[in-house]
Amino acid sequence: MLMDSVRKMADGKENWVFGKADRKEPGAKEVEIKVKCIGICGSELHAYHDNHFYEPGNVIGHEFCGEISRVGAEVTDWKVGDRVVAEIYQGACGECEFCRRGMPGFCSHGRYVGWNINGGWAEYFCAAENMLLKLPDEVSYEEGSMIEPVSVLTQALIVNKAPVKGGDVVLVQGCGTIGMIAAMVAKAAGASKVIMTGTDADVDVRFPVAKSLTAVDRIVNIMKEDLKEIILNETEGLGADVIIEASGAEPAIKTMPEYLRTRGTIVVLGEAAKSELGIDWNQFLFKSCSVIFNFGEVHEAWKITMRLLEAGKLELEKLITHRLPLSGFAEGFEVLDSKKGLKVLMYPEMK
Repeated sequence: MLMDSVRKMADGKENWVFGKADRKEPGAKEVEIKVKCIGICGSELHAYHDNHFYEPGNVIGHEFCGEISRVGAEVTDWKVGDRVVAEIYQGACGECEFCRRGMPGFCSHGRYVGWNINGGWAEYFCAAENMLLKLPDEVSYEEGSMIEPVSVLTQALIVNKAPVKGGDVVLVQGCGTIGMIAAMVAKAAGASKVIMTGTDADVDVRFPVAKSLTAVDRIVNIMKEDLKEIILNETEGLGADVIIEASGAEPAIKTMPEYLRTRGTIVVLGEAAKSELGIDWNQFLFKSCSVIFNFGEVHEAWKITMRLLEAGKLELEKLITHRLPLSGFAEGFEVLDSKKGLKVLMYPEMK
């Protein structure tokens, strides 16, 4: 059997292909998911520009959810019709140090869904039953498709050293999807004030979305306003307690010590477009700051995300600016590239 899918066959934008791929049978301990909703991740935008790892020919995509359409012969806890989302690591050994600590994403045997094994930009996706989480009835498929990126933030801000404390002033650099979600999770973790940055390119689309979020207290256009002055005014001259770097922009990364309080914390999330950045390392040293890098998410982060969704702490639907058929993926990339959109969702059933 065949199904619609999107694959990257080689470097170059022209080598992204919407077409037919094999629809595999679920293994004995797998289920097949009929994909209902798909999100475009910033990492896939990097891949669109050949700035992210991938294996040619694989189906792209790791932000998706749907309902079970078939179950393997040995599956007992799941049934056809169950609404689910799947964690994105497959094939972990279960025995190494990282697996035993609940971090299969760092297992040397593990594979990343949508990058070095087939992903969810397709009509169907087969997942191991132990990678599934039930989608609560009150959570929409659109929200479900964003559970993975939210889990990256719950991992970074709650599970991983819990850098945000009650009463903290948090500066979020970058007002893309990750920046917006970071603001929500930071507020849920106890931040008293969240300040977000953007540029002239964000004014028309992203700033209005940010202003609509209850988690965001102030938005700063760094091309028009003095961010350092604003941060010092908002913090009695001390600087932000936590900076969440979600822009990946070299100028933003280089100037973080100017806005951070002494012994503050930097949480790095944004994937930089350049492999080398000209930073003054001593300025970070002199602030005696903590720098926490975060990549991926553990199972606990997924569970926390579910609880935040059920508690109504996340305004994810406000982030959606475009809804496209799967065949319109290139339009989705162009919308994100031009910053004319924020969260782009795709639907295999939409023609």
